[in-house]
Amino acid sequence: MGPNGSGKSTLIEAISWVLFGSGSVDRTDKEGIKRSGAGPNEDCSVSLIFELGGVQYQVKRTMRGKNLKADAQLLANGEVLASSERSVTSEVEKILGMDHRAFFLSVFARQKDLSALSALQPAERKKHIIRMLDLDVLQDVIDDIKRDKRDEENKLKFVSDQLLTADLRPKREVLEEERAALVEEISTLNHEMEEARRELERLKVELKKAKGSRDEVAAKEEEYRGRERRLAKKRAELEGLIRQRADLEKDIASLEQRLASLPELKARKEEYDELLKKKDAMEESRRAYERRKTLLESLERDEREIAIAEGNIAKYSEERRGLRDPQGSLAKVSENLGSLELEVQEAKERISVAETEVRGLQRDLEGLESKRLEIESLGPASVCPTCQRTLGDHHERLIATLDDQGKNIESSIMARNEEIRRWREELQIIQKRRDVLEDRKRKLQADDLRCRELDVLLEQVTRSLDSLKEHRASLIGQMDALGDVDFDEGAYQTVKERLLALRADAERFQALSGEAVRLPEMKDRKEDLCTSIELREDELIGMQADLAAVGYEEGDLKEAQERYANALRALEAGQGKVQEKIAAIHQVEKRLQDKDDAIAEIAEMERREKECARKVQELVKLERVMGDFKQNLMERITPTLSEIASELFDTMTDSRYGGIEVDENYEIQIYDGGEKYPLSRFSGGEGDLANLCLRLAISRVLADRSGNDMNFLVLDEIFGSQDQVRKRAIMETLNRLEKRFHQIVLITHIDDTKDMMSNVVTVKELDDGTSDLVV
Repeated sequence: MGPNGSGKSTLIEAISWVLFGSGSVDRTDKEGIKRSGAGPNEDCSVSLIFELGGVQYQVKRTMRGKNLKADAQLLANGEVLASSERSVTSEVEKILGMDHRAFFLSVFARQKDLSALSALQPAERKKHIIRMLDLDVLQDVIDDIKRDKRDEENKLKFVSDQLLTADLRPKREVLEEERAALVEEISTLNHEMEEARRELERLKVELKKAKGSRDEVAAKEEEYRGRERRLAKKRAELEGLIRQRADLEKDIASLEQRLASLPELKARKEEYDELLKKKDAMEESRRAYERRKTLLESLERDEREIAIAEGNIAKYSEERRGLRDPQGSLAKVSENLGSLELEVQEAKERISVAETEVRGLQRDLEGLESKRLEIESLGPASVCPTCQRTLGDHHERLIATLDDQGKNIESSIMARNEEIRRWREELQIIQKRRDVLEDRKRKLQADDLRCRELDVLLEQVTRSLDSLKEHRASLIGQMDALGDVDFDEGAYQTVKERLLALRADAERFQALSGEAVRLPEMKDRKEDLCTSIELREDELIGMQADLAAVGYEEGDLKEAQERYANALRALEAGQGKVQEKIAAIHQVEKRLQDKDDAIAEIAEMERREKECARKVQELVKLERVMGDFKQNLMERITPTLSEIASELFDTMTDSRYGGIEVDENYEIQIYDGGEKYPLSRFSGGEGDLANLCLRLAISRVLADRSGNDMNFLVLDEIFGSQDQVRKRAIMETLNRLEKRFHQIVLITHIDDTKDMMSNVVTVKELDDGTSDLVV
């Protein structure tokens, strides 16, 4: 027992969860199972010990870590039966003979379930109770049988329709007629194919004659073309030699014309060679002149960089002297900041301690006020909750004493609040001083960093200045070593321009000098070409006579090839006719095979038709048997429920009524004065009592059917509409039911029922939202 929301029903959900897992409780996810407010790494676990059939079982289920990984273990008399979440759930279902749905229906009854039974329409109430009794599985089986019967009937009709043609003739008869016509057609095609093969043999003889004539003419044509090609090749050789002689005569005339300018080009070549020697001498002076010019430019650049470096040294030195010594000042400021930080921490600690004391005083004040209100409500005639004596005259004095204590505590709270205010003001002043020093510290840190940067810059610039001065001295030494250089740029350019003008003539002289030696050789080659041309002309006359002696005329081969092509086309046409007849025979044979396959399919369909008809007859018989079985079972269960519920109702009402009866729609009728009346005639408490008796009867039937000695019943908030007399009657009845249900758990928030219970567990909610038990 305990107030609403304290966690009473959660205990039953914990039992269901440890037995059957997460799917057995009404939670949206695993987080809903874990206690609200628990840390992410805390485990969530339930351990349950129960005895059944002389065996003591212990089952434990746990969720661990952030991912809430589930684990479970089941022991029987200390030995492990299962050690994983699924295997434990499966083993528990085997031991209890039911899953979590059957468990709740058989052992768990709630007030809302009781009122729901009377609120439903007859058909819905019957459906609901059948589902509670787990009898709806029979209807599911019958529905499956009906569905299978409809499927087989549809298959039978489909197969029967497939055995008839569109005009309702048997397909087997039509197929056999078509098969006989195809056999006759194959015989006719075989006769036509033999005639086509005889014609094909005659065409092969004609083709062989045409091929012989074509090959003979082709041989003459090949010899003729060979001699013709050799004649053309010889003619081409002659024409090539004539062209070579003409080209050579042109080259000789051109070379003789070019050689006429050779003396003038020789003079220009000699002038070109002299200018080359003069240019080489002038380039040596030019290189020394360019080197001195480069050294002078480098010296001027060093002078500029030396002046810049000396300026930077002066600027950095001036800035460094202006910063003085920030490191020393920084140490003093840091020391003062540390002292102020200690003062800030001490002030905060004093304020925190004082605020804690104020909160404690406020809780004491609230406790005194609650106690004062409790005593004031009790009055002078009440008993003191501490010493159990009548208050009497002490009532007023006790209230006055509590008022004085409350005023003292209020004065203490005001004094401590004043101290807290004063300490907060001091804390603000200290924090402002600390902020000023922190600004000063940041400024000194920036100055110190700048000093270190300037020291590094001064060292770098000084090293650079020394390096520049050494480089300047080296450049001056190199210029002194070179001395004065005499170089005329204009004369140098004049020589280069004249060399450029003479280069083409010098190169042309070199080329003509090499060609002059070729002139005698070219004249000798011309004489050889004239002799070769005379020989080729004599050979050409003889080859023309040999070509005429072959006896081949243009067009002979083409005519022979056309005769062969015509014979070949005639043969291919004959072969085509034979292939057409073969293809036609194959097509008709395929159609004949298709007819044979169709006849075989018809035979298979006729077999399936008989099989479907047999299955339909069997399913009709099975549907009738299962319907009769369900009706018989329903007729036997309803009297059993009426008998058990009526006995309970008679006991709980002290035989005021003649009992109750449950009709075929599971609607409750109450006997009063020998007459049956509907439940609506009676009060709400009597209606709830009748529904409770029916619910207990259902639990007894389910417990008997489970095959296990469960002896366990949970009733959640069933006293809502009952008066004190009915509550006591219900308790007395439940006490008598202990022979059947050895362990009955009632969940209630009604305080006055505890005296009627043999064992009481009080559930209360703590300040942190968790619940605690008091036995």
